[in-house]
Amino acid sequence: MADVTFQHGDYAENYDAWETVEDACAGEKEVKDKGVKYLPKPNPADKSAQNAMRYDQYKARAVYYNVSRRTLQSLTGACFAKNPTLIVPPVLGYVADNIDGQGLSIYQQSQVAVSEVIQKGRVGILVDYPQTSAQASLADMQSGRIRSTIALYEAEDIINWRTEKVGANQVLSLVVLKECAEQVSADGFGTEEVDQYRALRLIDGIYVIELYQFNSKTQSWDMISQNIPLNSSGGAWKNIPFSFIGSISNSASCDPAPLYDLATLNLAHYRNSADYEDSVYMTGQPQAWISGLTEEWRDWLQKEGIYIGARAAMLLPNGGNFGIAQAQPNSLAKEAMDAKEAQMKAIGARLITPGSAVKTATEAQSENESEHSVVSLIAANVSEAYTLALNWMGEWMGVTGTMEYTLHVEPGKFSVDGVMLTALVGANQSGKLPDSDLFRIMRKMDVIDAEKSDEQIREELAASGPSGLDFGSA
Repeated sequence: MADVTFQHGDYAENYDAWETVEDACAGEKEVKDKGVKYLPKPNPADKSAQNAMRYDQYKARAVYYNVSRRTLQSLTGACFAKNPTLIVPPVLGYVADNIDGQGLSIYQQSQVAVSEVIQKGRVGILVDYPQTSAQASLADMQSGRIRSTIALYEAEDIINWRTEKVGANQVLSLVVLKECAEQVSADGFGTEEVDQYRALRLIDGIYVIELYQFNSKTQSWDMISQNIPLNSSGGAWKNIPFSFIGSISNSASCDPAPLYDLATLNLAHYRNSADYEDSVYMTGQPQAWISGLTEEWRDWLQKEGIYIGARAAMLLPNGGNFGIAQAQPNSLAKEAMDAKEAQMKAIGARLITPGSAVKTATEAQSENESEHSVVSLIAANVSEAYTLALNWMGEWMGVTGTMEYTLHVEPGKFSVDGVMLTALVGANQSGKLPDSDLFRIMRKMDVIDAEKSDEQIREELAASGPSGLDFGSA
């Protein structure tokens, strides 16, 4: 029996990383709700209720500083600093306001796509068209009664895929998507959500859509419908109108998650914070002590009570002593937090500065530089995928003409403040960021002359001394 829930090997391998990044970006509540996954117990062998309570206090004091989400928002915003360019015929003009049939514009949906790719390195878009008993008329399409749409699927919802060679090209022959369907209760008032799987298949060169839902009686996933979509000419589709969008390319393979390194560092910072806050709690409370007491004096003091303060006299026997023990502050955890903050800022800067990955054809045509940032590459991949999807929509609706969607990212035009520069220099001085990378980033930020070589910069720094560059005032 076929198992529609089968997961591709790359899906299983990358799922944990996707979940980690999503949790890190979600914020403190999500991270803390996951408990020991992100914050191990200091004494895991102790299964007592007292240790469980101790862990709850340890976790409650910890602070999760959400650098991941702030970076995600900044990088996503950079892709939309300029308004995207949308070129479509009038019949497809509705995508500017409602591309998915539920009121989401192409601009809003592509923002979600960019955000997902920055987080996980992967997202998918599917072009769909409603089933009709007869070929739709132009009037139907213009009135909005029948429209082609684009649905977006997160990486976690694309559980399986397969490609095969057709002629000289590798084409998608299978995509399995996990969905959530809403079912109305028997009384017609309530609803419940159930899992279903949408299988997009090429069968004998024909595009077929199959829907599967779980049968509780047979304990199996049964196919509840099968549909062969038709194009505007009434013929069957010869390809699956689904496009992957990746952080490197738009192929079916899983690309690296750009925010993963930052997310794991962010979670490590959270663990350091737990140790630091716990240390502050422990060392921040002085402990009073008394020595030289007889049992009689001990019992008397316990009965009468002890008052500590400038206006309270403490009666002690001959030879008795009183003092307050104050633990020395533990700075190691704080130093570890500071180091990770500098590293996180350096990683964020790397995402917006030029790298060396292969460009798409769209980006190669639009940029003269040989290098580009992770963000500009993602913007180019999203632009290319949506342009392809718009042309599929046009093919479905029998529309001709130019159909394009382009995000505009200017390489090297990202602003940076003194805090960022200080962090970069700190990472460099601590050995976490090589000189060559620091100088490259600063050239792109217009902090130093782009014409100067690394050697020239080193010579000038050596000649000017430690105060040659005032990073704090940049």
